[in-house]
Amino acid sequence: MSPANRYAEADRRRAILAALSLAPAYTLSHRALRATVEGVGCAVSLDLIRAEIAWLDEIGLLDMLELDHVRLTDRGLDIVLGRAQAPGVRRPEPGEL
Repeated sequence: MSPANRYAEADRRRAILAALSLAPAYTLSHRALRATVEGVGCAVSLDLIRAEIAWLDEIGLLDMLELDHVRLTDRGLDIVLGRAQAPGVRRPEPGEL
């Protein structure tokens, strides 16, 4: 994978976590998450969102719930706020949520 693709992947994962951090109860459906992530400039298919959700769930940054919903974990929130780091997820820029 090229460096540009790796950066795009890490940026997309951070966009997913950031969208969840702003959602009520830190929870969104897969489709609402895709729409929110696309709203910040990351063009994604529903299949790609589901693949990223599975990856983020596997490393403990979000929890998959019933009915295609996901919820941000405490660790995921720490990543979004820049209090912790996770390989494969872009760190926030200064002042960025």
